[in-house]
Amino acid sequence: MEDHPSAPETHPNRRKLLQLAVLGGVIGAAYGGTALLRRLTEPDLAFEPIPDLPGFRWIEGGPISGGATALAVLRPHDGGDEVSVRLSNAAICTALFGPAPDPARVQIAYFTDYRCFYCRTVSPMLAALEKEGGVQITWHELPLLGQISDIAARAALAAREQGAYDIFHKRLMGAQAVPNPPYLRQLAQEASIDGARLLRDMNSRPVLSQIMLSFALAKRFGFIGTPAMVIGRTAVMGGIDRRMLDRLIDAEQRADTPATCP
Repeated sequence: MEDHPSAPETHPNRRKLLQLAVLGGVIGAAYGGTALLRRLTEPDLAFEPIPDLPGFRWIEGGPISGGATALAVLRPHDGGDEVSVRLSNAAICTALFGPAPDPARVQIAYFTDYRCFYCRTVSPMLAALEKEGGVQITWHELPLLGQISDIAARAALAAREQGAYDIFHKRLMGAQAVPNPPYLRQLAQEASIDGARLLRDMNSRPVLSQIMLSFALAKRFGFIGTPAMVIGRTAVMGGIDRRMLDRLIDAEQRADTPATCP
């Protein structure tokens, strides 16, 4: 009886290589598939208009603001004159994004508080995103969490008058130290700016007016906490990750209608 030739045995080393290749394929499919699955199962973004703010919108189900004109008032610590800001619809765009936004980039107005836990993650994320070049960010101080928040906000804006906002924002965000005058003078020295001027400017009319402008904007958009932002024409409040941020930026870039703010 003729023997049939048996199938050649796979070499052990070859068999191991095949097993590793299969395993690598499974792992790659799992990770790549997870990202693809997430994109396929993400619900479409749905928006609803913000009453009394033509052209602006919330993600559907978000908070809604009201009132055609917001008025905010702040008393300076030194007993000086009150500072008030009155904000009309016509002034919204300039107040949000400044007088000369770059039309080639998506504009983001970001509202933050130095004692806000989630802001400690969102602030560096936005700073990194701006460096990538696709967006332009206007930073708004919204000190809602007490006196320490207020002092830190004033210090950061006073530092902006001397070109040191970024340094102060990074150092003050979530800092354990109380931002008292000695600590602020130390920061000013590290930033190579005038510490005495910084302390004076903290209670200046331009600094107080900027804080009140941010409060007035927050009231118009219904922001009752931080972080909050207006991405192009879309308002969003609360912790946000990079994936959602990218989706909102993409939605602004792909919008069929012209941007609310030119």
